[in-house]
Amino acid sequence: MKTIFIAGTDTGVGKTIVAGGLAAGLRLQGYKVGVMKPVACGSLEDSIFLKDCSGAGDRLGQITPIYLKHPFSPNVAARMEKKKISVKRVKEAFRMLSAKGYDFLVIEGCGGLLVPIRAGFFVMDLILMLKAEVVLVSRAGLGAINHSLLSLEALRMRRIEPLGVVFNRVSGGPMSVPEKTNPGVVSKIGRIRVLGIFPHMREVCRVDSVGKAFLKHIDLKKIVC
Repeated sequence: MKTIFIAGTDTGVGKTIVAGGLAAGLRLQGYKVGVMKPVACGSLEDSIFLKDCSGAGDRLGQITPIYLKHPFSPNVAARMEKKKISVKRVKEAFRMLSAKGYDFLVIEGCGGLLVPIRAGFFVMDLILMLKAEVVLVSRAGLGAINHSLLSLEALRMRRIEPLGVVFNRVSGGPMSVPEKTNPGVVSKIGRIRVLGIFPHMREVCRVDSVGKAFLKHIDLKKIVC
């Protein structure tokens, strides 16, 4: 099983739509795909979307072993709810999903790479714990250069070399100058390959449409090989 972690440069950059698109795209290619969002805060909508995209029959409790009602960083939400986040629960859910014979397991992170899950344990530590390969998602417009390069530097400080960057369009209309030029700048300065620019899609859309959009705009071969 190949484990792919969809990490983001920030909150709201499009990790869920890209993770769902990857899962649906792999499914449309005939692969057996599992999904996981180890920690969710505020809602289980992202977990449900990933489940629908993959076609997996796993329980939400396995897909998302840590759920907190408040839409804040996990450490803050847990403190407000007087809960203790158990990394062991994440490991156990991952182990159970890994035993189901999936070709791919697509995992979505929460927020950016240095979002604390609990004291001294960050999203990047989760990546290392699960021994996953990383696809970094960045917004396509203004801010992408700084956020992308900082995220790449942080990953490499922990000896994590991502498979590449997906730039997600968070709004529609004609592409702006930053959207057209940012991928090339990030690729050159960050010494990283660009996997593609994911088009802006409505929040409510058919999962097959998301998968087809992924296969059309993102270089899947560079992810699966």
